[in-house]
Amino acid sequence: MERIIGIDIGLRFTGYGILDYDTKREVVVEGGVIKTNSSDDLHVRLGSIFSDLDHIFKKHNPEITSIEDLHSRYRNLQTAIVMGHARGVACAVSSLNDVPVFHYQATQIKKMITGSGKADKSQMMKTVGARLSQGMIKNEHVADAFAAAICHKMMSRFLMR
Repeated sequence: MERIIGIDIGLRFTGYGILDYDTKREVVVEGGVIKTNSSDDLHVRLGSIFSDLDHIFKKHNPEITSIEDLHSRYRNLQTAIVMGHARGVACAVSSLNDVPVFHYQATQIKKMITGSGKADKSQMMKTVGARLSQGMIKNEHVADAFAAAICHKMMSRFLMR
C-alpha cells in the first residue's frame, strides 16, 4: 500500500485528503479542512497551518505529498504572494517529515479527474465523491485535496511506463 496526502492549500481553508493505494484500489483514510481565523496576523495563520499539517503528517505518515501549483493568473499580486507563503508551509512540513512533494497545475488535476480542465467546483465534488464511493464530497477544499492525490497516482502510472 502507498499512502498519498493531497493538499488544497489556502490561507483561510486548507483541504487535505489522505488515500491508501494498492494496485487495484484506493481507500479513503481521512479528509478534512484546516481553518484559520481571517482576523489573525499572517504569521499566526501560517503557524496554525504548519502545526495542524505537521500533526496530520505525524498521525498518518503519508509517503507522498501531492499539491496544487499556484495559479498563474492571480489578479492581485498580494494574493499570489500570500498563497506562496502558504504553499511554502505545506512544502516545509512535507520536507520535515521526509515526504517528497509533487506539484500539479489545477487544470491538469481537473482534466485527470473529470476529463475537462475547466470543471467547476460542483463537478469536482461529485466526480471525486463517486470515484471514492463517498457520494458527493460536501466540501470543495476536501474534494480538491483528494483530487490532487488521485491525480498524482494517475500520473505516477504514466511515469512508470
